[in-house]
Amino acid sequence: MEGIMAHDVSGSRSEALEDRVAGILRRAGWKIKRQPCVGSLRADLLAQRGEHSYVVEVKSAPEGRRDRLLPLLAQAILQARAFAERSVQPVAPLAVVGAKSVSAVLVRDLDRFVQEYAPEAAVGLVDLEGFQWFRGPGLESSMNAEGRPAQRRRHVRAPVAAASHLFSDLNQWMLKVLLARWIPSDLLRAPRGEYRNASQLAAASNVSVMSAFRFVRQLRLEGFLDESDSILRLVRLEELLRRWQAESPRPARDVPMRWILRGNPERQLQHALRAQAPDSDAPPPRSRRAAAEPPRLCLGLFAAADALGLGFVHGVPPHVYIEQLESGVLERLGLSVDAPDPSPDVYIRVPAARESVFRGAVLRDGVPASDVVQVWLDAGAYPARGREQADLIYRKVLRPLLARVRQ
Repeated sequence: MEGIMAHDVSGSRSEALEDRVAGILRRAGWKIKRQPCVGSLRADLLAQRGEHSYVVEVKSAPEGRRDRLLPLLAQAILQARAFAERSVQPVAPLAVVGAKSVSAVLVRDLDRFVQEYAPEAAVGLVDLEGFQWFRGPGLESSMNAEGRPAQRRRHVRAPVAAASHLFSDLNQWMLKVLLARWIPSDLLRAPRGEYRNASQLAAASNVSVMSAFRFVRQLRLEGFLDESDSILRLVRLEELLRRWQAESPRPARDVPMRWILRGNPERQLQHALRAQAPDSDAPPPRSRRAAAEPPRLCLGLFAAADALGLGFVHGVPPHVYIEQLESGVLERLGLSVDAPDPSPDVYIRVPAARESVFRGAVLRDGVPASDVVQVWLDAGAYPARGREQADLIYRKVLRPLLARVRQ
């Protein structure tokens, strides 16, 4: 009798949790089908809304503890994934776990687990007291709720939001990729297309799926993605650009250089950079580079603005961005740091966001130059008339971009 009662309690709890998940999805506009089958496999729910379809596995634990919920989450992911792989209709796996009562602190642990072992999976955490948290394409942040206990409010979003810095080096590069379709190719070197998920963005950007997944998740958490769209479409772009410029890393120290052999400074610089320019048709390289490859370099700041046809500030020695300060590379460029004349011909800078800088660089008349977004970012942080240069780029390039993105 005791065993039968335990089974009944467990079954009723599982059914109650499944009913709650179905209700959450229905209220968010999803069409629900119970107990879908494919071959010998049976899932808990099938959810469809617009272009998004999920096969949903719901697992219930007797207690809302990490050691109980993580194994169930792994099981739910595997079962939902197996169903999705055998389904004739395209569906994505959604794994949901819960208990009668759970702590919002578990969000951090579950999210870390998924990041490490199944970054492509959509997941959810719910209980029977009002707490609910979902993460995945089409699963809106409005579906999340803190539940009744007031102490949960301090923990729901902070642990997840802190997991990734929105403007890390590769994240800045992926932002450029998402913006590239609205920016002329002679101002930004990047793939141009529409991307439905992190995997597609990763393939286009030539980064790992994990890096793209974390980036997309951070955009979604901070409200910079259109949750109603089936593609990764940026919203609140004006605020995003403002934060990007404000949070960009401080520029590295500029190293003054002189030409070893004096000549026409502008021609010398162009000739030296053309000799080191990459193949314009080659895809942007990955961050891990072969030891035999020469360091990447390009014009930066006001010299790059001049090359892009957007120059505003004159009389400042040109900046050259280089991946590594190597004496051999400087000698091949014809530059010396030990020249006696204190007045520099060129400033050399190793940028903080190297991948974003060098992957986005364009070739103008055979000379590599920073892309227009990079010049806007760097000029805004430059003390001598940099703000005026940045404002000019904003008016001529970025403000029209805002209008095109909103259409």
